[in-house]
Amino acid sequence: MLRRTFFAITAVAVGVGKRLRGQDRGELQRMTDAQLASTPHKSEEIMGMASADLVAILKNSDSTEFAKAKACQRLAVVGEPSAVPALVELLDDPRLAHYARTALEPMPSGTADQALREALGRLNGGLLVGVINSIGVRRDPLALTGLARLRQSDDQAVRDAATAAINRIRRP
Repeated sequence: MLRRTFFAITAVAVGVGKRLRGQDRGELQRMTDAQLASTPHKSEEIMGMASADLVAILKNSDSTEFAKAKACQRLAVVGEPSAVPALVELLDDPRLAHYARTALEPMPSGTADQALREALGRLNGGLLVGVINSIGVRRDPLALTGLARLRQSDDQAVRDAATAAINRIRRP
């Protein structure tokens, strides 16, 4: 009896696992052969690219979400100020915004600071909290005015993030 129950539970778990794995690969399965051929989709390929090629991946509407995420990860290492506009477009994307901010945070360029400050006025919720945190990481003193306004937000998470960012910027 116990053995039959074990096998029944195992069979159900295997079936559920197969369905879940199929859903996880759904985006890749929907891609056409032409898209797969024209879009780098292996992390090794993407992680060896230069900044201009990575920006091309971000701008290509046929690029997969995976390719864009990997491009952002690589831009965190080799990113140039010319990549900032392509990264800014991703700040509105709930699934890629974190990757874009990760690429913007280490950039020595002031254009990254400016892009994050401008995003304060157009984002809300979790996306806004992420941008506030990135500003805190970059310690941008020019963002203090905008952050001070956000301390009056109705959203508790935004208020807390703004306070933390201000404290981080002001800390020596």
